[in-house]
Amino acid sequence: MQIRTKYFFAALSLSATLLAGAAQGSVVYEIDVNTSSLPPGMTGYLDFQFDPGNTPFDAGSATITGFTTDGTLGAPLADVGAVSGTLPGPIVIDNTDATNEYTQAITYGSFFDVFVTLNIPLVSGSAAGGSSFTLDAEDSNFIPLLSSSFPAVEIDLNATTGNSTVVNNTSGLASVNVVAPEPATFVLLGMGLALVAWRCRTARSS
Repeated sequence: MQIRTKYFFAALSLSATLLAGAAQGSVVYEIDVNTSSLPPGMTGYLDFQFDPGNTPFDAGSATITGFTTDGTLGAPLADVGAVSGTLPGPIVIDNTDATNEYTQAITYGSFFDVFVTLNIPLVSGSAAGGSSFTLDAEDSNFIPLLSSSFPAVEIDLNATTGNSTVVNNTSGLASVNVVAPEPATFVLLGMGLALVAWRCRTARSS
């Protein structure tokens, strides 16, 4: 019984370690923004950025997909930094430059909705700064429309753990929800539980 218990807790500890590592991978957010208070037919810009903090930093990316709106998209402005793609997506913004920015002209409707996957493949633990994803809705003069200052929504990634903190400056005009962690999280969970079962079975037969 003592040996079985020892193996059980060792396997459980390994499972927790695997899950902790997975949590530092990708997380998918849905950002839903209510723009019904804006004047009908108002034009402006949507601004998306994914920028690093202090150097050194861990490489990562923000992938924008599934953009929907009842407004009308115009033409994007020239990309700044490491950006590829256009709305409705996918758009991939890497954090390799000091500023990495995608800006899209839009005639606002009553809402827009977008999915953002933030991915830090390897959290080294030695980075001096994390990275931040920001979203803002602006008028034709690039003045923020949803909050008193830039940005409307900010998701900050911790330099040491890779965990995220959401800052919502819109006073309820935007909702930010985690849709799913990286599927690898569930794979690792299954591996961990399988290891627990195997260790217990081995201890029982010995």
